[in-house]
Amino acid sequence: MAGHSIRLIATHQTAGEQVWIQRATLRDLPALARLQRQCFGGQAYGLVTLAVLAYWPSAELLVAQLGDALVGCAIGDVRGKQGRVLNLCVAPEVRRRGIGRTLLLALEQVLGAEQFTLMVEDKNTAAQALYQRLGYLPVGEVRHYYGRNRHGIVMQKRLGERASW
Repeated sequence: MAGHSIRLIATHQTAGEQVWIQRATLRDLPALARLQRQCFGGQAYGLVTLAVLAYWPSAELLVAQLGDALVGCAIGDVRGKQGRVLNLCVAPEVRRRGIGRTLLLALEQVLGAEQFTLMVEDKNTAAQALYQRLGYLPVGEVRHYYGRNRHGIVMQKRLGERASW
């Protein structure tokens, strides 16, 4: 976050309104924490975790702004050629409008990695479908990752010449 003078990463048109994808600022963190709770309940990133990620040198926090409202976020980090999508959320009232897709593509662009990994809950078929449309392939499962009988599916994507693993 520190040292970034230009915040705008991408824009997206939805229902006649412009969504702005930007790097998060410290002022965004309280609204981002509320959005996290709305999307993930007890498994949401809290304000302290978001602040740590904001200062983590290899992490990126992107937010989607619709008018005055923060309606989405994508959080990831990169190490060498490997990027991780740590978190993607869109406010329930604006889902299925392409905001999650735009956020994820913007995060991949900002991180600049060649390979990406993410985890998605096995019951979240809508998110799995989005990730598969964007080239992520399921490569494994982590039992009880999200809690009892809530399993995680590991998905990966490779950019560039080789599209398969």
